[in-house]
Amino acid sequence: MAHLLSVSKQSPTVASLLDESTMTHQRWTEPHHLEAWIVAHPEVLDSSLKIITTQFSRWESDGGSARDRLDILALADSGELVVIELKRAGDRQVHLQALTYAALVSGFTREILANVHLDWLRRRGDSTVTLDEAHRSLENHVEAEWNDELLGLPRIILVAENFPGQVITTVQWLSEVASDITIEAHEYHLFDRGDDVAVSFQRILPVEDLEDQRLRPGLIERTTEVRERLSTNRRRAKSVAIIHEAGAIPDGATIELNLESLARPEVVEQVSAWLEEDSKRKDIRWSSHRTRPLIWAAADDPHQRWSPTSLRNEIFEQAIGQPGTFSAADAWNYGGRNLYRIAQDHVEPRTQPSPASISGVDRITPEHLRLE
Repeated sequence: MAHLLSVSKQSPTVASLLDESTMTHQRWTEPHHLEAWIVAHPEVLDSSLKIITTQFSRWESDGGSARDRLDILALADSGELVVIELKRAGDRQVHLQALTYAALVSGFTREILANVHLDWLRRRGDSTVTLDEAHRSLENHVEAEWNDELLGLPRIILVAENFPGQVITTVQWLSEVASDITIEAHEYHLFDRGDDVAVSFQRILPVEDLEDQRLRPGLIERTTEVRERLSTNRRRAKSVAIIHEAGAIPDGATIELNLESLARPEVVEQVSAWLEEDSKRKDIRWSSHRTRPLIWAAADDPHQRWSPTSLRNEIFEQAIGQPGTFSAADAWNYGGRNLYRIAQDHVEPRTQPSPASISGVDRITPEHLRLE
């Protein structure tokens, strides 16, 4: 049971309890309302997400086609796909549907993904966007090296008002025996405020992001390599947010692009020569922001904010005609150290909570299981 208080700004000691509501009571549905909220604000689930498409249902093979409808497909800034399955209330099959969708999208390539995103943008009214622009927007979103292999291990996010014990049990079991499958369970709650409704979102599983602390036995070599690369990409993608929160780089500080060991020597030489042609091209400053902290003097709009990846790609596009393919967090330096290393200095180790510490989660044990 969730609770939400409304507190008066004029009298902050005065609070009133808001009545909890439901989608059913409000006569709202997940495809028309819940989906719209998350598409507009994906950060309620994860601040790293970019929406690729919604209600996707075009699955084909040599043997036929299927019409399973995926609620939301997103891309994380680590380069992994994220399948988001929505339910208005508790559903005992939600995890099975999501696993099917994850298997289906695992065959996507970056080219397919760009085409799917382009189709979605056009359906939403952006008739002028091109395939190249759709592809570039995806490249700019990923804050690390990105290739088709990383799309083969999608993450799953389940979103519902509540989760039956069968779902919680399965999600926890899968996290223990199938370490390459990452499933999150997020609950949302509605609160009636009279003229409007407040909605809260909370991830209940896993309790913490424990990817870096998990110890597991050896797996198939290729799968392990991809998983470790995704884990590293996630850490690199979080570098800017960590530096922002820690205040580790002062506003106005000069940021330098160091390509040594990150690109071929001829590419490094070509990009460096291009930067030297105009002093403004090397004038890059830090202006603290959670995702877009870079200000580039050579930009058409000198006040425009850039993420490390988007500015890396812009410079490479202008210098050699194609985006970079390395981790941007490794390339941008302050005081002789790259953003990834600076961020790592401010990461505190976390401990893993025991299953018993997960409050409010109805985990089914064998003696309580009833088959219907």
